[in-house]
Amino acid sequence: MSRFSLPEEHTQNRETRETEIYRTGITRSVVQCTGTHQTTSKRAGITPYWWVRLHRQDPLNRRVALNPRVAICRRLAMYRYVTVFSFICVMLFVQCSPEKTPSSLDFEVLLEVNGVERTVYDFESTYVEHLIKTGRNDSQEERSAHLNKMIDDILLAESAVQKGLTSHPTYQSALQHEERKSMIDTYFVDRMEEVIAPLTDEEIRLAYAKRQRKAYIRQLYSRDPEELESAYEELETGEDFVDVANRFYETSSYDSLAGYLGPVSYFGIDDAVAEAAYSTPQGEYTKPVRSRLGYHIIYVEYIEFPALLAEDEYQYRKQGVASQLRLRRQRTESGDYIFELMSGLNVETNRQNILALQDAIANLEGDRILEEPQLAEETETIWTDERVKQLEASMDRGLVLATYVLDGQPREFTFGEYINWLPYLSFQESKVRLGASVGRGMRNQVLYELATDKQYDADARVKKKIEKRGTQILSDLNQYEITMAAIRDTGRVDVPESFRSRLISSREVLLKAAYWKIPAENLQEAKQIKEVIGAGTDPAGYPGYRQVAFATIDPNEADYNLVMKAIEKTPLVGYSADEGWLVIRVDEREITEIATTTNTDDLERSFKVYDSIRAEIDSLRAEAEIVINDELFQEMYRVWTPRK
Repeated sequence: MSRFSLPEEHTQNRETRETEIYRTGITRSVVQCTGTHQTTSKRAGITPYWWVRLHRQDPLNRRVALNPRVAICRRLAMYRYVTVFSFICVMLFVQCSPEKTPSSLDFEVLLEVNGVERTVYDFESTYVEHLIKTGRNDSQEERSAHLNKMIDDILLAESAVQKGLTSHPTYQSALQHEERKSMIDTYFVDRMEEVIAPLTDEEIRLAYAKRQRKAYIRQLYSRDPEELESAYEELETGEDFVDVANRFYETSSYDSLAGYLGPVSYFGIDDAVAEAAYSTPQGEYTKPVRSRLGYHIIYVEYIEFPALLAEDEYQYRKQGVASQLRLRRQRTESGDYIFELMSGLNVETNRQNILALQDAIANLEGDRILEEPQLAEETETIWTDERVKQLEASMDRGLVLATYVLDGQPREFTFGEYINWLPYLSFQESKVRLGASVGRGMRNQVLYELATDKQYDADARVKKKIEKRGTQILSDLNQYEITMAAIRDTGRVDVPESFRSRLISSREVLLKAAYWKIPAENLQEAKQIKEVIGAGTDPAGYPGYRQVAFATIDPNEADYNLVMKAIEKTPLVGYSADEGWLVIRVDEREITEIATTTNTDDLERSFKVYDSIRAEIDSLRAEAEIVINDELFQEMYRVWTPRK
């Protein structure tokens, strides 16, 4: 492994010298997957996913096995109306897709089932989503279970085709929505690629070097840029930053920590703040910087440099650093692109029809926001099937909400087109800021029309996404059919003791955690608090801040669900039925199985469902050709595992 030492002293030219050291005089030791060993077998040497899923504790899905019909119905219901997407999320999941470079593992085929291939990227993108949704930790066992799920989904989808389930309305509707979404996602990313110049190796190396540092900073922050002008003038006269910060924040007594944010990472804070902080030498301050949160003057108090920067470590992390850097640049460019696009459309809204739509949405039944705690960050409820059907039945799909001019041609944005984009819009925003919601729907429609003109429906990337979505839908439809057949079976079965003792839904868990929370009056305030804290502000300074030491949390406590579902070490916006809106961060969490009792009334039915699905999968695997690149799978785990 090639190593080099960094100088002890810090100077303004250190970034330049680090980049130069990387670029010259280093024997590059590129670590890559050189093995081609594969496992080929009917069973591929791995326990089926359903066996693993039903024979281990999953604290976030305790009722899956005892309510199989409900669980699968819920999954199928989500296929037409999926989670709200923003264009930043689009770029995160699309543009962090595999780079077309020889050293990338992303295009490597990880598994093949009856000729259907899945790459490293296919695995990693769905695996990350799985970890986020469940709150589970990455482990070798978790990866193996997810790999099995991918295999089983392909086999169950093929079985579903043979059963004629491709004509199912859920499948047809979901594919239509996936095609529309994938077309605008891919088109938008391509436009961003045209705007943003390709990253150079020098830029990536410099970003990697910054990523390895830790900057200790202070700030003067305000939403009003004029408030920072006088403070900046005082600093320019040579005043000490801490003295200015005490006056700026009007501290009751002199506080040596005034404005202190502590250590921040290069990719861990707001883009503008990070770039300003990591471009400023130690002991100096920036001019007022505008971020998405407000305005800042950043003072770099201390920079902690790594003792060594290793070339092989850089090669390991290069692709991830490049993706983060590209995403940062896209965020700064995407807003300008959308603004310019929409500003040139000569949009005119139909006020009367918009008001009629507003009344129709207000009159929807059962439209309470967040009736129960949601998964982390899912703070704005989606448009459900029931709500969309109610709304669609209340108005004429041809009703014109707005007109615009695209490529010199007059266009109409109708109520029917707005309905089509509701899966990607916030239900809450539709209720309280309908104009903005209609604007987002029209933006999606414009991008869809542009993508259609460019024939993105024939794009290979779009077709691949549709194929993968179709596989998942058919798999779940097949499982639903098997589940219903098992439930209708009135025969008696003997439930093995192993199933009784290991049934997920019979398990109970002991939850211990350390966390803090801050109450908020409403969703908007909670979001604002989260953003400011994300920029580095100390949460302890907020009114109502409460630190909870590591202790057992009773399931009846108001915070139980939020703590259970939150992502560790990440401030999140949540809602509690008892306490309302809040910002919460779980610093440490421990989930332990405890003594259980079995619900004997549902036990036989649960085993029938489990046994029927297992038998189907076993039968399909026995006839399948499954190829897994074991060495590549292990290499993925090694690359992902944090290095000491």
